[in-house]
Amino acid sequence: MSENNRAGEATLRLSAALELGTGLALLAGPGAVIKILIGSPAAAPLALVGRVFGGGLVALGIAGLLADGEPPTRGVICAFTSYNASTAAILGAAGASGTADGVLLWPVVAIHAGVAAVLAPHALRAGPETRARLVLRRSPR
Repeated sequence: MSENNRAGEATLRLSAALELGTGLALLAGPGAVIKILIGSPAAAPLALVGRVFGGGLVALGIAGLLADGEPPTRGVICAFTSYNASTAAILGAAGASGTADGVLLWPVVAIHAGVAAVLAPHALRAGPETRARLVLRRSPR
């Protein structure tokens, strides 16, 4: 495995572990996590959405940590790349507009942007065929 592939895989695994931890924290106490990130307390409906979001992050973390193959499948890498890029953009825009101002906002934006930047070349690189492509190729036309 090349040094570049090792860096991409290590970044994916680190991101997966961080998302798993954040997801578990959101499931356990969404109000505290939202307060630290956004800077305002979570109302009951927002806490519910935070828990749902936490479940999604747990799923993303599990997918990344359990991704097998050398390197992990392109689908997993593309999912982590799009998640990290969109999270950096959404939270960055919220911070820039003054909608969010939590103490961890800008470090989180920087981490997500950095992870997206490291994974993007791996997501764009042609990889092995995915099961979806194989299924579509085998289906009658």
